[in-house]
Amino acid sequence: MSKYEVIVTLFTIVYGLMLTDMFSSLHKLIRARKKVKWHWLPLLTAWYLFLVILKNWWAMTTPEKSLEEYNIIYFLVYGHLMIILYLLVSVVLPDKIPSKGMDLKKYYFKHHRYLWSLMAAVGVVSILISSAYQVLGHEPLNWPNIIAFFVFLSITMLLIISKKYWLHAMVLCLFTLITILEITQSIT
Repeated sequence: MSKYEVIVTLFTIVYGLMLTDMFSSLHKLIRARKKVKWHWLPLLTAWYLFLVILKNWWAMTTPEKSLEEYNIIYFLVYGHLMIILYLLVSVVLPDKIPSKGMDLKKYYFKHHRYLWSLMAAVGVVSILISSAYQVLGHEPLNWPNIIAFFVFLSITMLLIISKKYWLHAMVLCLFTLITILEITQSIT
């Protein structure tokens, strides 16, 4: 197996575990639906993360780097990104439904700081991977991506400290829409 095949195989397993966790939590919610007070915000958050996972997974199937450029540093840093993503996916929906029931809106706002802190960490590690690849490859830094990252980081910081429903709803809809647009741009 080549280095790239080893990397893709391991990360495919981890992405699969992420989706399994998400689908299992959703299944438990559906099975306990009479005890669940449904709300769209955590469900949209889960769908957003589902899209992010599939987009990243798909991107791995068409490597932009030559196979020689995959080294242990890339593997370790990307591995840390996978840990953060796994933690993020694990918190988006509840693992257990208490016998008294579950209010999904309350669940979301009980865990929003942890969720958006992990989202910010994903952004930090992602921009580090991207920037390091550009610097080590003697390419110019992609300043629009770096600026977009700082906007993303600022917004996630707002979501960490704020419990304003309208802010979370607006940002989550915007992030989901941006992800959908990124996916549709990769199709053409």
